[in-house]
Amino acid sequence: QEVPVHLTAAQRKVLQEAELEAASSSRAAELELLSEFKSDTFRVRLASQGAGRGISLSRLSADELLGKVKQALLALEYTHNFGLDAQSLKLHPGEDAMNLATIDAFGGRTPTMWDLRSAGSKLVENVSDAEWKILDASETGLYHLPEFVDPNSPTAAEMAERPGYLAGNLRRIDISADRYGAMDIVVRGDVVMKRGVFIPSDSGGWETNCNKSLKPVRNSSWITRLLEEVAAPCDPVISTPLGVLEHQMHTFLANSRTFGRVGGDLARVVYQLLEDEAEVRPLEINMYTEVGLLGPLRVQDMKVLVGSFTGLFGTKEGEQLRSFCLKHQIPLAWGLGGGRTRVQEEARKFAWLPWEPVEFWPAGHARLVDPVAGWAATNASFEPDSSFRIGDSQKAWEEVWNEVRIARGPDGQHAPHKDEFQTWWDRLSLVDMPVLPLRGNDCASVDLCFGVVNSNKSGSKVRDCVCRLTPPGELEPSSEELFLV
Repeated sequence: QEVPVHLTAAQRKVLQEAELEAASSSRAAELELLSEFKSDTFRVRLASQGAGRGISLSRLSADELLGKVKQALLALEYTHNFGLDAQSLKLHPGEDAMNLATIDAFGGRTPTMWDLRSAGSKLVENVSDAEWKILDASETGLYHLPEFVDPNSPTAAEMAERPGYLAGNLRRIDISADRYGAMDIVVRGDVVMKRGVFIPSDSGGWETNCNKSLKPVRNSSWITRLLEEVAAPCDPVISTPLGVLEHQMHTFLANSRTFGRVGGDLARVVYQLLEDEAEVRPLEINMYTEVGLLGPLRVQDMKVLVGSFTGLFGTKEGEQLRSFCLKHQIPLAWGLGGGRTRVQEEARKFAWLPWEPVEFWPAGHARLVDPVAGWAATNASFEPDSSFRIGDSQKAWEEVWNEVRIARGPDGQHAPHKDEFQTWWDRLSLVDMPVLPLRGNDCASVDLCFGVVNSNKSGSKVRDCVCRLTPPGELEPSSEELFLV
């Protein structure tokens, strides 16, 4: 069980009110979803997804479809990305961003923007007044936290009440919203359940585009502003009550209505949430639900830490990530993402257009657990399948690590091509056990479990849950909490 966090009276009030209103709002949304699921328009749209891969989902009854969506949302990953990748650090040596050392400097917790400001950190020295006002407006207007007595000079206690932010990874991307960072914290299920409140989309984006009382952080042209307003309507977010993990169908429905005009409609997100081989346009990665996490995000609140394979593998920063995970006994896994570095992705602006017809990332892509700082922090005691040999695996990891390091060049600024990263990934996948993300009711508990693997038991192949070992200082969960028997 999670070590309790002591929330303030204001934080408890937000949670309690959210839980009460979310229960009825989520039930009402279920009725709306059932009606949508029965419509011919929805069925045709769902069947057309993935060049026909959505057909099997479209044949399910509305009740079956709703049940699968609810199960999937309970097992969904709620994530926090941070940290620059190695190439960005080399290209912009003066650029500041939160990193692993920041977490250690804050005693093993991931600081919020307000925590950094309260501590006088240089990481927020260049944050403008307009940015602080957008952050403040989202937390008081959308998350209903109390306003600062003096907005120009909030106290340390007031700033400590403000939430951290997680993304509901609706598109099941292995490195989640990597535009925010090359490292992806997957937060424990119990932590999100007990301390998370949900809104339909990114709060900062909503405040920037929809709150006319605020000055935009970036002055855009009138036509850009007009297109943003047409593409993402404001009403679904502001009119939707806060959700919680167990009652979030109204925030899920509002998310589909927010992004429907740019391809993120209900049929599309249901397909990507439920279909094993779904494809995702790069723009759709940003169509997440947002979770305000009340109280600290600590190292014991993380169930796995995912590093960008293209951004960090074979680098000094990748070695630091391994050391951090070993120190805190957090499983380290690697995600391939779209197969390019962040710098390469951002240079391909056409790929981020709505309805882009060519560029796709895989939903629910398997990750690779690190042999140095990964498996030892998990419950892995199962027998791997016959294609996996521990000695071969460790040797292959060392060889690929060194090959990637050399390919990046002596200064680390060279970025290998997508096909090179794919080849390295495929080599490791052949000698290791790829871990698929959780789906529905794969495991009896989603608190510490973060994936499943194929393994051998008494000569037959079965799917086993892969879970972080109980963090030091916490009570051991029963075996029933970790595995489906």
